[in-house]
Amino acid sequence: MKKLPRTLARTAGVLGLAVAALTALPASPAMAGTSATAGCTKYYKFDNIQVQVDNCSSGWVWIYTGNGTYFKGTVHVTDNFGHDRGELTADRGKANATKYFSPVGTIRICGTKYLGWTPPLSPWWTDCGTEIRVS
Repeated sequence: MKKLPRTLARTAGVLGLAVAALTALPASPAMAGTSATAGCTKYYKFDNIQVQVDNCSSGWVWIYTGNGTYFKGTVHVTDNFGHDRGELTADRGKANATKYFSPVGTIRICGTKYLGWTPPLSPWWTDCGTEIRVS
């Protein structure tokens, strides 16, 4: 049996993990990742918005907006150094995920809802929770 060079084998392994992570992205964050058993994943909920943060793999963040009060969920992310890493959003019934290349320091979860009976013509309002220290 012929062996692959060490760097080629390592590259293939990393590529395989990356493809597996992209194809295994679930519709609901509650079903995401196996690192939760190792204590790496932290779960947060703001009404019908679910967020997961996994700092063991350099800062994966998942967001899912289920049925409920808010039609859109947003999570604002900063890293351990206090740098703004932007926002990740998900519309109702959708999930979204991204990997930040530094550990997540804090998150703030927000939800947007309509104030009237006729969306999308009615005005909307955004409620935010308090900033949460993740690490």
